[in-house]
Amino acid sequence: MGGLLLRKGLRCTIYYKAFAVSHSKEDPLPTILTAPLRTFLRLPGVYPLLAFLLGRRVVVRGWSMHPTLSPEERVLFDRLAYRRGPPRRGDVVLASHPKRPRTRIVKRVVGLPGDRVAVDGDRCWVNGMPYGDTADAGPVEPLASARTWTLGDDEWLLLGDAPYASTDSRDFGPVGRDLIHARAWLVYWPVSRMRVIQGQETAASSDD
Repeated sequence: MGGLLLRKGLRCTIYYKAFAVSHSKEDPLPTILTAPLRTFLRLPGVYPLLAFLLGRRVVVRGWSMHPTLSPEERVLFDRLAYRRGPPRRGDVVLASHPKRPRTRIVKRVVGLPGDRVAVDGDRCWVNGMPYGDTADAGPVEPLASARTWTLGDDEWLLLGDAPYASTDSRDFGPVGRDLIHARAWLVYWPVSRMRVIQGQETAASSDD
């Protein structure tokens, strides 16, 4: 999978077959969003309003998250989500590519800290149980050819929903929490496809 780099003055955009978004510098959240604000965020209606105002708006590039997301859809990402708790399995997240930190990617969280994850092509097992589409085939054990990871205390495994069109943790390995910036919340354009993005917790695990 190759990439094409285009430059116009100081602006640079990377188009990469497996990436879901074009890159840009992550805007830091205001420093006011610290512990004293947590009580305020619990008030009815306050959190959704701030999440909307401070959200990151992204244009999807490529097919790596199809059918969840399609090219040219515009997605609002909640940058406050992981100030309330860590990423959860099934979340669609905006993250930095670990080998290209200025490049943003959209993937799904499949593995959490402490998980045992096995991946073979488009099949995936979490803690010995089939995950996602693999679960449709019933409780099949991971294949001997599967690549496996045991995730550390600060490691998450990210995969694309369209595995054969995605560059993800199968290529660059698990990522740290500091590389996960926001959770997908809403597709707002085109209006005809407006929808809330739901997580997909379909992995069976004795630890969950």
